[in-house]
Amino acid sequence: MDLQNYTRESAVIPQLKCATLVEAVTTLVDRLAEAGVVKSASELVAEVMRREEEGSTVVGGGLVVPHARCRGLDEVHIALTTLDPPLELEAEDGEPVDIVMLLVGPERDPRQMLRVLARLARLVKDRAFLDRIREAGTASDLLAVFGEASDS
Repeated sequence: MDLQNYTRESAVIPQLKCATLVEAVTTLVDRLAEAGVVKSASELVAEVMRREEEGSTVVGGGLVVPHARCRGLDEVHIALTTLDPPLELEAEDGEPVDIVMLLVGPERDPRQMLRVLARLARLVKDRAFLDRIREAGTASDLLAVFGEASDS
């Protein structure tokens, strides 16, 4: 599975400065909206945060994977940011969050999003993968990390 197929450079932001997870999600959703991926940024942000309230998507290792299904999408999209400074979110391991991987998928086809989530779940167990994301200085570098992960 080539993760680069699910994102675009305009939805990848290295070293974002924000004070809350809502700010990070809003920024990423806005990038998806600017690219024409989603029609209503405010609806999607509300749905992502509603889902986050049901149960935190902080997975540990400095990573949070907020996600939601959205009307009008035909395929899964990933938006990604590294944070500087990290956010202090509730994490079982106590590590601050410095990587946000936002996944949005089609409302009527949850299988697509589950496949991408499963691939990401395997990748993020590899601390070196997360460290390569942290070290990426540009959006192109971040996309290259996804490309390398697709080859493994």
